[in-house]
Amino acid sequence: MTLLSPADHRRVPWKNGGGVTTELAVEPATDGRFLWRVSIADVVEPGPFSAFPGYDRLIAVVEGDGMRLSVDGAPPVERRRLDPAFAFPGEAAVWCEPTAGPIRDVNLMLARASATGTLSLLTGLAGQHADGDVVLVHALAGCLSVTPDGGDTLPVPEGHSLLLRDGTARVEVPEGAEGVCAEVRRR
Repeated sequence: MTLLSPADHRRVPWKNGGGVTTELAVEPATDGRFLWRVSIADVVEPGPFSAFPGYDRLIAVVEGDGMRLSVDGAPPVERRRLDPAFAFPGEAAVWCEPTAGPIRDVNLMLARASATGTLSLLTGLAGQHADGDVVLVHALAGCLSVTPDGGDTLPVPEGHSLLLRDGTARVEVPEGAEGVCAEVRRR
């Protein structure tokens, strides 16, 4: 297990030049791409998403009102803060429009040929059993508690992430806290 502080998170420009994302964690692949990545991005104005051919994406709004996403010209899908994650292919042409001012979203990207996964939002007085080849728990607000099977409970302070490999854990979210849990499974 690795506790990642905000200083460990890396800020990188969007591929399309439209903004900056904060990588919470990423696993490089041998071909110079990545197997999976969990990131948080601020969206301040309408615009296109960067294309990531060969990846599956899961996205959810964690701050702000919400956003409308149009995928490959289909009618827009509206996602509100803390709605379940929305899935779409990375090569799709996606247009995003915040519904009422800037938003912050969390994004799990998975190399389609190599990995599958889930992205869950956690809110106060909730718990979740998490398992996978990789589990990333990130505290958006407050302090979360993660108890690996057979291990001691670890606190995950606000703004920090806990990376667990090849294991299962119980994630507890106290009242008033919020977090994200990404589970990755290799194919």
